Amino acid sequence: MSAGPKLAPVAFTALDGGGQLAKITMNYPPANLFDSSSLQALGAAMDAVEATSDVRGLVLQSDVRGFFSAGFSLPALYNVDRAGFERLWVTGKHVFRRIYALPVPSIAAIDGHALGLGCVMAMACQRRFMVASERPPLIGLNEVAVGMPVPEWLATRFRDLTSTRDAELILPRGSSLSPTQAHKIGLVDSLYASRSEMDDAIHSDFNSCRVSARAQQETIRGLRRQFLDYFDTCFDQDTELFWQAISSHETQTAIGNALAQLKAKSRKPN
Repeated sequence: MSAGPKLAPVAFTALDGGGQLAKITMNYPPANLFDSSSLQALGAAMDAVEATSDVRGLVLQSDVRGFFSAGFSLPALYNVDRAGFERLWVTGKHVFRRIYALPVPSIAAIDGHALGLGCVMAMACQRRFMVASERPPLIGLNEVAVGMPVPEWLATRFRDLTSTRDAELILPRGSSLSPTQAHKIGLVDSLYASRSEMDDAIHSDFNSCRVSARAQQETIRGLRRQFLDYFDTCFDQDTELFWQAISSHETQTAIGNALAQLKAKSRKPN
């Protein structure tokens, strides 16, 4: 089943212990940037996963060399009107929620940079596996570095995965982390020397699970209910606060400067 033009088909494979493993492969060169259409395509992929009753696990991965996802497409946020912003922001939050709320084990298989919304989607998963190659990719919530605040619900999720101290030191600086740094603080669960090694570990992990599907799913629902209740309670207020931030002169200037730097970099000879 095709998930849309900006994602590879959702693949389902049978697991040794019963049920199926769903794999969503992002494929939107050159960096899996998120705009309204690619977020809608990711939502369509989740439609296919949620409609399959015997799914026992989810893997979110990329087929773009060097990138899990570089996050929001900055042009989509530059000089955006309120309707366009809300369409983009609300769609992104809904996709995050659906991945997070899926009551099965999930793994973000990261082989490349995972920045901004790319890191957010990885954080929606239960675990994050990452390839630490010779030229280490970066992972992190770098919103502050491009003039955007980190939403409170997202800071809360980051803090839950790491610690209050790490969140306070890293998020206000817009810092991106190497795989080793991310693993040290708990943002990344496991590191691998190659994509094939990571894929083998994922295959082994899901195929070794023999617990009751019903018991596992109810346990995951219970563990995630508190954050989901909080997320839903602040959903509308967060959208309003982030619109005020993204539409400010300061933030729009920072985004414009970032776009100018990217344009200048693209003109440089290799």
